[in-house]
Amino acid sequence: MSENVYFSSSYVSGFGNISPHTEGGRIFCIIYALLGIPLFGFLLAGVGDQLGTIFGKGIVKVEKVFVKWNVSQTKIRVTSTVLFVLFGCFLFVAIPAIIFKHIEGWSALESIYFVVITLTTIGFGDFVAGKSASYSHHCGSDIEYQEYYKPIVWFWILVGLAYFAAVLSMIGDWLRVISKKTKEEVVEIRAHAAEWTANVSAEFKETRRRLSVEIYDKFQRAASIKRKLSSELGLNPNKEALSPLTKYGSLFFKALAQTVQNVGR
Repeated sequence: MSENVYFSSSYVSGFGNISPHTEGGRIFCIIYALLGIPLFGFLLAGVGDQLGTIFGKGIVKVEKVFVKWNVSQTKIRVTSTVLFVLFGCFLFVAIPAIIFKHIEGWSALESIYFVVITLTTIGFGDFVAGKSASYSHHCGSDIEYQEYYKPIVWFWILVGLAYFAAVLSMIGDWLRVISKKTKEEVVEIRAHAAEWTANVSAEFKETRRRLSVEIYDKFQRAASIKRKLSSELGLNPNKEALSPLTKYGSLFFKALAQTVQNVGR
């Protein structure tokens, strides 16, 4: 019975080394996979939500402790998340690896390798819990497993997959938040750049206008003084005024052109 339950559960989770050899069995597996995998996905999502709720309550308690210590909200979030990941790794990776090392007779590396490969749904099948052949290959003897061993292994796979799915979802949320903040910063930088460009352009136009007015005013004052002197000396003011008008007009436009070139640089 445990073998049947283990095969059914491992088949929809994408892990296991048991495969059908008859045509009827293969047809049944096709139908079972099409129906069972979506249902297993719903089950996995439900378990993940429950785990998220449990860990969320724990994180809230941890955050309350840090709030009493006047720690910033960002540090509280980071610390709580790190504790969540470490506790999950200890519960679903470290402890099962120790148990498999003791029961299956694997090395520490082989046990950790099996746990990670299983919970990431890679499932090569080179190491399988409850398969004594893997142990006999190392020690030359078989293991007598209890009837409930494989169902417990499957339950661990179910909960562990939900935990890893929650962690991956959390990482995805982080990446989305970082991407959103990056886009907002880029938009803000572009807005500041556009505002700076508009201010520089307006300042340039105002400077050019002010210089033009100042130069023109100086020219007008010089021409007025020249006309006054010509009038006092008994000269023809209209005739004499034309000369400085032409002269200063030429100087005005040259100075204005030079100023525009300097500002443009």
